[in-house]
Amino acid sequence: MNGRVKLNTQRLKELRRNMGLSQEKLACACQDKSLCVSIATLKRAECGLNVYHRTARELALFYQIPVYDLLCDTL
Repeated sequence: MNGRVKLNTQRLKELRRNMGLSQEKLACACQDKSLCVSIATLKRAECGLNVYHRTARELALFYQIPVYDLLCDTL
């Protein structure tokens, strides 16, 4: 394993949109909370590309949910 995970794209978009945030505003909000999540990283995650586990953890912290709620079901 290379420390990367695939996140649930639908869940990510749903969470962001429910907060009324664009990808840019979400990246800024993460930065305001000292979370290292860039716009490019958000785009990768929402396109279904693998991201670092750290990114999943930081997004979960931002949304105040468990990391496993963001992970893609691979069954």
